[in-house]
Amino acid sequence: MPAVTIAPADLEPFATIEQAKAEAMIADAVAMAKLVAPCIATDDFEHPDAAKAVIRGAILRWNEAGQGGVQSLGAGMFNQTLDNRQPRRAMFWPSEIEQLQKMCAGSGDGAWSYDMLASSGSLHADVCSLNLGAQYCSCGADLTGGSPLWEE
Repeated sequence: MPAVTIAPADLEPFATIEQAKAEAMIADAVAMAKLVAPCIATDDFEHPDAAKAVIRGAILRWNEAGQGGVQSLGAGMFNQTLDNRQPRRAMFWPSEIEQLQKMCAGSGDGAWSYDMLASSGSLHADVCSLNLGAQYCSCGADLTGGSPLWEE
């Protein structure tokens, strides 16, 4: 069983949606969420409740899309139109996609290292100040990671 599961009962406190419609909306939303954050389908997903909240919010917003109305008022040559319909655009807002992807990213711990050894041979140009007894590099090899930048 996937880590993130949503049932029509999870939507009931927020909206009245028919059972069949709710199941279809849930299936669509979870499928779209898996596209942007595939880890939510794994059994060892660490944040199922947070992902459920993001997906549920998108479903509820989808349910409300298109509701509302247009009201026009007119008096003589003056007219006013109020439109409070909410068109449906994408399933998830960019911020919700980012949240789902962050849940999949993990803690950020990983392998890393510093190169503590210099490579063999001189990396600096023959005319570099270091080769002439100075305390600084004038060829840019310190900046480029090994190859002279300014002089050859």
